[in-house]
Amino acid sequence: MIESSGPGARPPLPMELLFEAGGGPTASLPAKLEELYGGGLELPRPILYSNFVTSLDGVAVLGPSSGSTLSGNSQADRFVMGLLRSCADAILIGSGTLRGSPGHVWTGEHVYPPSASEFRTLRRQLGLPEHPTLVIASGSGAIDLTHPGLARPAVLLTTEAGRRRLGPAGPHEVVVLGPGPELDPAAMTETLRQAGHAQILTEGGPRLQGQLLRAGQLDQLFLTLSPLLAGRTDESRRAGFVDGVDLLADGRRSWLSLLSARRSQSHLFLRYQVRAGASPA
Repeated sequence: MIESSGPGARPPLPMELLFEAGGGPTASLPAKLEELYGGGLELPRPILYSNFVTSLDGVAVLGPSSGSTLSGNSQADRFVMGLLRSCADAILIGSGTLRGSPGHVWTGEHVYPPSASEFRTLRRQLGLPEHPTLVIASGSGAIDLTHPGLARPAVLLTTEAGRRRLGPAGPHEVVVLGPGPELDPAAMTETLRQAGHAQILTEGGPRLQGQLLRAGQLDQLFLTLSPLLAGRTDESRRAGFVDGVDLLADGRRSWLSLLSARRSQSHLFLRYQVRAGASPA
C-alpha cells in the first residue's frame, strides 16, 4: 500500500487547494462536489483535456488496470476521475486502453459511486445527456465489441482497413478517417466537434496522448502525481503518460502553465494549460 491509515491519518476527501491561478472563471459545482474538490471547476468550450495518474518517477503504464495500481486505489483520484468524466460530452480512448480495462465503464458513477447522484446533477446543470459518449480510436479496427464499456452506443474512429475488420458494428457509429494506417489526431478532434462534442476528455493511452500533443490538439492536462516509485528495467519498458513521439524534435517545446494544485494525503492533483511553443515563463 502507498498510504498508511490510522487514527491520525488525514482523510482522502475533501481535497486541499494549494494553488489556483488567478484571472480565470471558476464555475460553481453542486455543493457536495465543490466541498470534496476544494472549490469550483470550469472548463472552456470547446476543450480537449486529458487525465492521467503517474508515479513519482514518471511511470503511467504497468499493465491492466494500472491506474488503480499506480494511485494505490486513491479515493481522491477516483473522485477526480469521476468529476472530469461528468463534465465531458465525450470520452476519447485508444483501443489499447479498452483492452487494458476489462469490465470498466467510462462514466463518473462507475469509477466513484459515492458521488453518483451529484455527478448526475452536475450533468443536468451543464445541459449534458445522462452519460458521456465513449469514443474508441483504432486504426486497425481491433476493438472488442463485447466489452462492457460498449454496452451503450459508442463512436468508433478507424481507417478503411479497420472498417473492414470491424464488420457489423451493431448500434455503434463507425467513422472512417482515411486509408491509414495511422489516424490523424486533428481529424479525430474535428469529427467529434462536428458531432456536437465541445468538451472532450481523453484518458489515453500514452500513445494517443502523444499523438494529440504532437498535433497541437490537447488544451489542458489533469495529472495525479502518486507517491509511488515504480522503477524500470531493460525487460520492463514502462511508458510515461506520453509515448511514441519526440516532442523536442525540430526545436519544438511543449511548455505547460500550472493552473491549479490540490492535495490529498501524499497525492498531488495538478492541472496544466498546454501552450505548445511557448516559453517556460
